[in-house]
Amino acid sequence: MNNNRDNGFSILHRIILCLVVLAWFGGCIWIWDIWNLSLVNLPWNYAVVSMAGIMVAAFGTLQNYGDFYLKNRWGRIRESFSKSNFQLAVLSFFVFGAYFASKDSATSRLFLSFFITTCWPILLLTNYSLPGFFKRINGFYGIDRNAVLVGDTNDLSDAEEWISNHSGNGYSFVGVFTTKNDNGNRNGLPWLGEYQRMESYILNNPVHQIVVIPSKKGTEWISSTADLAQKHGCRLLIYNSLAKEFESRLVFMEESGRQFFTLLNEPLESPFNRMVKRLFDISISLPSTIFLLPILMILVKCFHFFQSSGPLFFKQERVGLGGSKFVIWKFRSMEYKHNPNKDESVQATKDDSRIFPFGRMMRRFSLDEFPQFINVLKGEMSLVGPRPYLAKHDYLFQQNYRAYKIRQFVKPGVTGPAQCRGLRGEFTDPDLVEKRIKLDSDYVSNWTLWMDVEIVFRTVVQVMFPPKSAY
Repeated sequence: MNNNRDNGFSILHRIILCLVVLAWFGGCIWIWDIWNLSLVNLPWNYAVVSMAGIMVAAFGTLQNYGDFYLKNRWGRIRESFSKSNFQLAVLSFFVFGAYFASKDSATSRLFLSFFITTCWPILLLTNYSLPGFFKRINGFYGIDRNAVLVGDTNDLSDAEEWISNHSGNGYSFVGVFTTKNDNGNRNGLPWLGEYQRMESYILNNPVHQIVVIPSKKGTEWISSTADLAQKHGCRLLIYNSLAKEFESRLVFMEESGRQFFTLLNEPLESPFNRMVKRLFDISISLPSTIFLLPILMILVKCFHFFQSSGPLFFKQERVGLGGSKFVIWKFRSMEYKHNPNKDESVQATKDDSRIFPFGRMMRRFSLDEFPQFINVLKGEMSLVGPRPYLAKHDYLFQQNYRAYKIRQFVKPGVTGPAQCRGLRGEFTDPDLVEKRIKLDSDYVSNWTLWMDVEIVFRTVVQVMFPPKSAY
């Protein structure tokens, strides 16, 4: 769950991105004027369109702002690349969309291309540097922000790493109050006494934050500490001592008026989010089914007639939402041999003799997947989601990969977070399979509409330029 500070930084990040793009647009016009090239017609119209594109793209790339701080340097670089690529793609769509929609023949397309191309390194630098800059200035308020720890000395070591990191957020830990009189490990901080003496200390010293480390031996003292924090205007943080027991981050949630921790954030548990995702699915699947699918059906049937007679469609049972079974539709790309006892779990391999020539082309460019828009309209699949597998593969994966079944929390997709990154085809490398499952799990816990839009954009590129694993 993002806190208000991270949400505020995310908003500032978006505003600065817009201002940077606006400033660079003005710089490009100045450069263009120095080079004495053709003038740009309606320059401020394009500037506004550019900012609109960046704002839309930023909503899709800056949701979990606080997570950026948890990554190492290479993780931050990779995320900055990903954000910048998506932002540039949306920016290009907006700018050239405005160009063609307005039929603006007076503006140089070379100028627009120059502006968009040179925006990429600027976006990359901004996305990478701003979070670090915000973190450095976070503690600057013109006052000293002192914090004290309260807890059993045996439990304080659990928060040692957090104490070190939080010191960089503008807080100075001045000491420790304990639940009993002892001299245990206090992470090098001075002992200020038992917690009953805390009010006296606050009255004589500035304290802005009290950090409670819950004790395994009793928590009766926490309510009095909370009352004390409210009475003297101190910010109270209660350290989640359960976090170290789990590899994933715990997520706070409310259920029927009670507060809980859970292992997974699930945005698609929201009825509103499900409605938005369903509308997005229909908006693309319905016109594709009406206008594109009939043409492809005629084309594929013609090639079936000459190269491989048999049924037009290939239907197979797959595992979907909540482990339920459904029948997936594809264009048939292999030779048809009626055999009710054949093993359908045998995957297609490179240069597979079962695939006829046009079928190979269909599989390479994912044309055989188009009938799945029917599954989307029926509500069995979504446009974007984890790819559905056979029940046999599903069973094997859940035995070998602990977090595999998390992908069943959402509908399977025609395309997914792994497939749009080229991770598709035969299951030959366990590490790549694990990476697919990790991407699916991240999708379930971090879904946004903009993430779906990004995956669709990436998929279009994958279809136009297929990876080597497409066969």
